[in-house]
Amino acid sequence: MERAEYYKMYEHEDHYWWYRGLHELVLSYVEESSLGKPLRILDAGCGTGRLMQLLQPFGQVEGFDASKDAILLCTKRGLQNIRINNLNTWEPPHSTFDVIISNDVVCRSTVDDDWQVIKKYQTALKSKGILIINYPAFELLRRAHDTAVFGKRRYRKRDIKQQYHALGFRIRSATYRLPLLFILIFLKKFLFESWVAKDKLTSDLKPINPFVNRVLLAMHRVDNWLVRRKIPLFLGSSLFVVCQKP
Repeated sequence: MERAEYYKMYEHEDHYWWYRGLHELVLSYVEESSLGKPLRILDAGCGTGRLMQLLQPFGQVEGFDASKDAILLCTKRGLQNIRINNLNTWEPPHSTFDVIISNDVVCRSTVDDDWQVIKKYQTALKSKGILIINYPAFELLRRAHDTAVFGKRRYRKRDIKQQYHALGFRIRSATYRLPLLFILIFLKKFLFESWVAKDKLTSDLKPINPFVNRVLLAMHRVDNWLVRRKIPLFLGSSLFVVCQKP
């Protein structure tokens, strides 16, 4: 990401509706996997570390990111077990983690081969370990935000499912998320960004009215409820995948 995006993320991540909703969904699957036992968890591409904070009650949590700014902001949160690492050169330990989480990371232009990274995650997982991963969905939605966060790829569910099956993962959940946000982004892109100069466009992460934030968080929680009950959503701004190593 652009350096400034990490500092914006650090400022907003604790309360911003998008992060809170995604973190709550991830934590629900981690809690389900723990069955009361401590887990060894890796946050691959940990950003500024808010999710790592929330994961602490579930066991030993480690994280890495390619950005020095991200690691600096993680230390401001008091986090340990964090380091700089590049997914392209990362040599995964074998059968080490119960859970690996990687939210909106392999899609970035800084990642040379996204599927090689997924294979690395598979190597690092223990038998029956869980991979939780969030992707940006639908190439149609590519916009200024993607450029600001170095987003190179957007994904479709059918392609993802084929690839994960080919690697031998057992898919527990693969679903689009936030269909209303899909519509809003689509309208914003074609009605607004089409006539604004490209050098004036930035990411979507901006201060938001507290009431609007609460409304959007409530929408996100409804969406999470649907995802957890495997009620199919046929479009969305994101694609959420939970799969298990055999």
